[in-house]
Amino acid sequence: METITVYYSPLEATRIIETVGLGLAHHIGIVYTNNAGQSFGVSSGPSIQTTQQTPPNALRAILSMSENAPSDFGTLVSDPHNNTPFMKSRMDDYYTQDFEGKEFPHALVTKGPDLSAKWATIVKTYAAIGKMHLTYSPTSQNSNSMAGEALRRAGLQVPFSVNAKFAPAEFTHLPAYKCEMEAPTPARCHGASE
Repeated sequence: METITVYYSPLEATRIIETVGLGLAHHIGIVYTNNAGQSFGVSSGPSIQTTQQTPPNALRAILSMSENAPSDFGTLVSDPHNNTPFMKSRMDDYYTQDFEGKEFPHALVTKGPDLSAKWATIVKTYAAIGKMHLTYSPTSQNSNSMAGEALRRAGLQVPFSVNAKFAPAEFTHLPAYKCEMEAPTPARCHGASE
């Protein structure tokens, strides 16, 4: 049986938010495991990884979105290692566990005999949105937004329950050119990469 699962890795940079009662924020990664037990993951994030997630930086990022200009965090980009096979609980598994090997909280999205078509849609969505150079905003247009959009485009629901982890902007819809999801033709995709 194949599965698509969402993993929530805690963002240490948001410990200050946790102390004021909003909860520790989490980053969403999506993992597909095929019938052979081989796993594949997708993730995304800011093009500038070194910017501190402080309230002033987050506010400037929201303002940058009005012009779709890069924020202090840069743009929203796909992980270049997306869809690379890995085995869970091994050293190269950073999707499902922390550096000490402790498994991240997770939620099963779906299971079935063949989820390869849904997974292909998720991978294409990550690639398409990553090419759009959208402003990265930690509170409103981020890796969780990309995960939610990819799941919806694959016909799947974003997991939610009373025990759900705080994943900012996971229900935010992102644009993605339909032409980038299919075999592109110059007429249909004119301007899509701009």
